[in-house]
Parts: sequence; C-alpha cells; structure tokens
Amino acid sequence: MATDDEYPVPGVDQTRAELEAHEEGPAGYGMVWVECVLTGDLLSAWALLDDPFRLALVQQWIYANREDADVARFDRDGLAHDLSSPQCVQHPLWPRVHDAVLAELRRDLAGWDADRLGFLSRPRPVSPGYEVVVLGQGTEIRVIDHSRPMVAYPMLMHLTERGWLIARAGADTAPVPGWPPTFPPGRLITRLDS
Repeated sequence: MATDDEYPVPGVDQTRAELEAHEEGPAGYGMVWVECVLTGDLLSAWALLDDPFRLALVQQWIYANREDADVARFDRDGLAHDLSSPQCVQHPLWPRVHDAVLAELRRDLAGWDADRLGFLSRPRPVSPGYEVVVLGQGTEIRVIDHSRPMVAYPMLMHLTERGWLIARAGADTAPVPGWPPTFPPGRLITRLDS
C-alpha cells in the first residue's frame, strides 16, 4: 500500500520519485532553457537546442534575409551549417542571427515570469527518445481544473548523447529543416488566458 509520502499531491497519482525524475530530466532542462531565453542568454539557450531545431531556426533567418548582400555572398547550405553550430559566435553574421532569434523566442515567451515557472503534470512520451513537457505559471502544486483557462507552453524534448535537448519550443511537433524550413502546428491543445 502506498504512503502519503509516496504520493505527495492529493489527487495526483504520481509518486514523489516520478515527479522528481521528470523535474530533474526533460522538464528541468526545459525550464533552464526558458530561463536562459528570458534573461537574454541565447548562447546557453542555443547549446540546449537539438541540432535540427537550431538548423531550422537558422534556415528560417537565412531564407527571410536571402536578398541581403551580406547573406547572399555565402553558400546557403554552408552558411546554415556554420550558423547552426554551437560554436557559431565567430561567424560575422552571428550577431544578426543572435538578435533575430532571441527576439523571436522572447516574443513567444512575453509575459512569462521565470520565478513562477513550473511544469504541468506527468511525462508525455511521444516516440522513443522524445517527450513533451508542458510548462505553466504558478508556484503552488495543485490539481488542474480543466474548466479554468490557463497559459501553457509545450516543448518537445529529445534525449540525446548530450542529454535532454529542446527539439521544438512552443509546440509539440518537430520542425522540418529545408528551404524554407517548416514548423508544423502542434497537436497539443492548450488553453490561454484572454
């Protein structure tokens, strides 16, 4: 028979060990990434992105700026490879990519408070090595009443040799690199405050 200590939240059938494993795994890495973005530390956030997501973000920027003389002088595949690398800071176009990507990511997280950040519910495995984490606002642990609107931010996480990485932020589907890259809409329905 389970003890109250094993199930610390009334009405939630997750043990303390399950909650801690989720918090120290994909949910914890997701929260660290959001905090990096909110504080403007894109280099740390960049290192926590899965390679295909970084590539798609860079390809999106290159494609949007393809007529720019500074961008057009490079081979676009080589440029995408160079700028999507975690060691891209030496590239002359990195400051522009940095500013554009950080502005986009911060716009998606406008109004979020890192001090009140938490994850909603249990792990949501979607395929081998992939899990969806849903972040929300609130400092208390509680059972969510599905009749009340709430703000939620889904993230697709990927377990790699480097640990948990963000395969997509703001949706539960992976982007598809290409010219242009595509960012399929998520499958997860979230309620938003009006």
